[in-house]
Amino acid sequence: MSFSIISIRQLASWQAREGTILIDLREREEYQEEHIKGAVNIPYERWEREKEEWRPQFTYLIFYCDRGNQSMYAAREMNRLGYHAACLLYTSDAADDSLRVD
Repeated sequence: MSFSIISIRQLASWQAREGTILIDLREREEYQEEHIKGAVNIPYERWEREKEEWRPQFTYLIFYCDRGNQSMYAAREMNRLGYHAACLLYTSDAADDSLRVD
């Protein structure tokens, strides 16, 4: 099963799907400084330790990070584990102000 790569423009349609979670893989300090509305912060190292223990409470997982490599890896791994996962191509410069929480 392959994962999807989505743009910031596609985010709203993905988030509208029932059972979707948006996961910010950056460190807590970066998340607190700025993040996308509705995102949950699960730092990459924590996700890496706990990924095998996740339960399928969400149908769709959308990951993002500061450079994209960790979110691509996370999406690939969660697809391998049977989830529908996507990597959001995100930079704070490209995000619409209405998506950001300061």
